[in-house]
Amino acid sequence: MKGINGKILIVVLILAAIIAAGCAGSSEEVTVPGSIKIGLVAPLSGGASDVGKDMRQAAILAIEEINADGGVYVSEYGKKIPLELVDGDTQTSPTEGVTAVERLITNENVVVLVGGFSSGVTLANQVPAAGKVPYIITGASSSQVTRRTEVDTSYFFHYCSTTDDYSQPILQFFVDELKPLVAADRDLRLALIFRDDAYGKGVIDSSVVYIEENNLPIELVAQQKYPVSETDFHAYLTKIADAKPDAVYTVGFVKDTASIYIQGQRDVGLNTVYMAVECNEDPAFYELLGKWGDGQLLESKFAPYAPEYTELMGPYKEAYTAKWGVMPGMMGADTYDGIYLAALAIERAGTLDRTDVKDAIKQTNASEMLILMDGGNIVFDEYNEISPKIFIEQMFWNEETEELIPVIVLPENLKSQDFVLPENYEIGG
Repeated sequence: MKGINGKILIVVLILAAIIAAGCAGSSEEVTVPGSIKIGLVAPLSGGASDVGKDMRQAAILAIEEINADGGVYVSEYGKKIPLELVDGDTQTSPTEGVTAVERLITNENVVVLVGGFSSGVTLANQVPAAGKVPYIITGASSSQVTRRTEVDTSYFFHYCSTTDDYSQPILQFFVDELKPLVAADRDLRLALIFRDDAYGKGVIDSSVVYIEENNLPIELVAQQKYPVSETDFHAYLTKIADAKPDAVYTVGFVKDTASIYIQGQRDVGLNTVYMAVECNEDPAFYELLGKWGDGQLLESKFAPYAPEYTELMGPYKEAYTAKWGVMPGMMGADTYDGIYLAALAIERAGTLDRTDVKDAIKQTNASEMLILMDGGNIVFDEYNEISPKIFIEQMFWNEETEELIPVIVLPENLKSQDFVLPENYEIGG
């Protein structure tokens, strides 16, 4: 019996040792990642590279600030982990956009995607991302991005204005501010010139619907679309001039929009009010326009050149210009916020599991950052869209400094002066 008991004791001891070794081994299997990879989806080369550069520089700045404090705390690992930015160059091409996103998801194993500039490119690269990785979209404004039905949109978050968001205040500005000055006793004559892509078509669709549903006193006298690679706008602008508009709503990116403003006034003699969309809020736009921007308009939700209107604006501009030697743009500000939004969601999720991070983004209720929000908090609605504050800027040329400087003219609580007609303005009709 003693022999049997002794053997039992030996077996028990061996099993205990095996269990202890197994426990020790399982604790060693929990490997803490060296970094948390965030994928930047942006046009880093090609026709929109100026904007892509701003997005990348803003993202780097945000990540360096977060990492200076040790990174993001992930409770699953019980420690802070630094962020790592991985570039995905879309080159403003749907094909390249798909390739970039596929690489970021599969090869780089990013936890979150941030960025997306062109609506057409973003709609294409959503397909490989659908249902796989949370995507904080900071540029593509087509409402299809978060409202399309043929893919799973639950992972996509629109942290930017949609075409509805900015078309409505732009059209109301024309009715409330411009019409009383130039067309008090008739409908305002409005012309549209736009890129022939998802972004341009989305703006036009939003504008037409808003005019019709609200019975606005606006007559659309011309609609001219142009290829995305176009550089010569004289023919389009000549047709618009023949329609004698009171204003021109331009829907393009930095280079094409600046060319429309310049060619329209300098070459065609279309001396009217031009309105540009917020993606043109970039240092390159002001440099390209120069004196031809005098008295003209730009819709935006981040105005680095205008007098400061929020406490966060000054420190951000100072940090950005100190690091990069240039002023920031609006697309970068969106992306900067997007990086912080991703970091906050990862910390709340307490894990790097993509689905859990997606759920944490959806539940965001945080104070506004660089992009001001209606109500003051960042909240995503049923379409995963935010409600940003939109404003209108009027640009003025300073002869002494040879600079184009904007001021906010709408809304009332942010404006620093009233809208005035450009000096060379000619009434349409």
